Amino acid sequence: MKRQILRKRLSYISFFLFPATFVYFSPYVIVDATTKGIICGSFIMFTVLLIGSIFFGRAFCSWACPLGGAQEILSPLKKKMAIKGRHIKWFIWVPWILAIIILDIRHGGYEKINPIFRTTYGFSLGTIYTAIAYTAIIMLLLISFFAIGKRSFCRHFCWIAPFMLIGRKLQSILKTPTLKLSTTDNPCINCHRCTSNCLMGLEVEEMVTKQNMKDSECILCGNCADVCKKGCIKLTFKNK
Repeated sequence: MKRQILRKRLSYISFFLFPATFVYFSPYVIVDATTKGIICGSFIMFTVLLIGSIFFGRAFCSWACPLGGAQEILSPLKKKMAIKGRHIKWFIWVPWILAIIILDIRHGGYEKINPIFRTTYGFSLGTIYTAIAYTAIIMLLLISFFAIGKRSFCRHFCWIAPFMLIGRKLQSILKTPTLKLSTTDNPCINCHRCTSNCLMGLEVEEMVTKQNMKDSECILCGNCADVCKKGCIKLTFKNK
């Protein structure tokens, strides 16, 4: 379980640093910067996550996402898992991306790069406006967690996840080596440990039975592989 200890520590650190970094994940700052023809830090961050997901899938969500870390901390407070509604986030993401494209066209394209746009010397919480934005994001996460269930923010509202889902599609086309779950030759004894320990509430045991470990909501935490007593699942880096 050393892997899970490391993963949790990394995600917790990411969350505690979020007050300093959240502008780089902001869905608004990239819109504001686009109206001024600026490639900002969040533009760069989303691009990096898109490219990175070709090789690492949605591992960022469980290993380094600050909001993922927040939900990990809150996890003991809620038993219910948010299961349905995986497509809701696309109704948020598509209009947002279209708005950015339209604003970019209207401005005449990007003209300069400023990675620390809307920050205070690179740190996020420098003005009342960024403090309000940070509070709004945390409130949305808390409301979705307690009102809907665990990982509801990831499943329903996250504007970052679609970038990584697109990256996974590109990986399937390019056939590049990638981090993924796969089954081993060891027989499953149907102990349900993999399913009950999945952070996203996926039917992992059914995936093992079908020998198809692909699911767009899988965040590659490796928890299912680590709790499997028979070693039926492994987290590996390969192209097939």
